[in-house]
Amino acid sequence: MRVLFLQEVTGTAKAGDVKEVAPGYARNYLFPKHLAVAADDRTIEQVRQREEAARRRAEKALTEARDIERRLRRITVTLYAKTGEGGRLFGSITNADIAQQLKREAGIDLDKRKVEVEPPIRSLGPHEVTVQLHSDITATLRVVVAAQ
Repeated sequence: MRVLFLQEVTGTAKAGDVKEVAPGYARNYLFPKHLAVAADDRTIEQVRQREEAARRRAEKALTEARDIERRLRRITVTLYAKTGEGGRLFGSITNADIAQQLKREAGIDLDKRKVEVEPPIRSLGPHEVTVQLHSDITATLRVVVAAQ
């Protein structure tokens, strides 16, 4: 019996594989545990279409991340903060502040969790922060902190 594996079965197949197995193994073990489904042409085509759609989404996300990276290279974000003696800030500039200002100035909507501010920005002047756009793409953003 031909089955399409939905999950990995150790020693037998990986998810997405189509294999010939014994009918009893399929009926008594794979089907009740939802590890596999009967592999007819329609089922196989549906899985292939889902895989193709996932691949296209991944390519689109990578392309968008590269476009944003190019834009971030040319951008300098300016933030204004209250300061005390010696140019020290009251508090610090957070990743949420940077993401919000980036959206205001450049129209780039980033999740604040993708902006990595290390070490914390607590002084005036230029700083560089890392932005994780994609698992493969990391950009550096210039941030200038000025007195309010």
